[in-house]
Amino acid sequence: MGTIRFMILSVAVAAAVFLTSCTPSGAGPVSGEVAQTVPASPESGTADSEVSAEAVAPTPAPPAAPSVTPSAVPAEPDTAKVASAVEASLQALTDSQDAVTREQVGAAMERGFADAGVVPDLVEVSIDQTPTGLDVDAIQGAGLIGASCVFGEVREGAVSAVVLPVLASGRCFVGNQG
Repeated sequence: MGTIRFMILSVAVAAAVFLTSCTPSGAGPVSGEVAQTVPASPESGTADSEVSAEAVAPTPAPPAAPSVTPSAVPAEPDTAKVASAVEASLQALTDSQDAVTREQVGAAMERGFADAGVVPDLVEVSIDQTPTGLDVDAIQGAGLIGASCVFGEVREGAVSAVVLPVLASGRCFVGNQG
């Protein structure tokens, strides 16, 4: 029986030496206790005994996750639903008249967002006349919500809407649109 206990103790010490040698250089000592319970043999009639050895534990504890209650995190709006509402609002605008202005497109964009139950961070609308005074072929509007831009376009009475990622500038349009 003594031989089995000696072998188990030898294995525990060898594991401790191995784990100590695996510590990266420059890392400070970290101590932990390794415990192994050895069942008694039926012949000895003794209770379970416990063998302990000091070992270095190179595995750090994982960082604690911040506690966030579900009501504290705002839900990301359904951008497809918003795009559909914007498209419907723009379609209602073009159904009621032949030509539209930038102000009308902006108001229709905001109405579409409101219909979807979303308040955009920013609404941008393209120009409706060229610098030489000619009417443009298409007027685009875009609303910023989170990391997405919902774009709506009116081109010769045809309406479309699409969701695109926000630009690095934090806006939906490139350059000055007004």
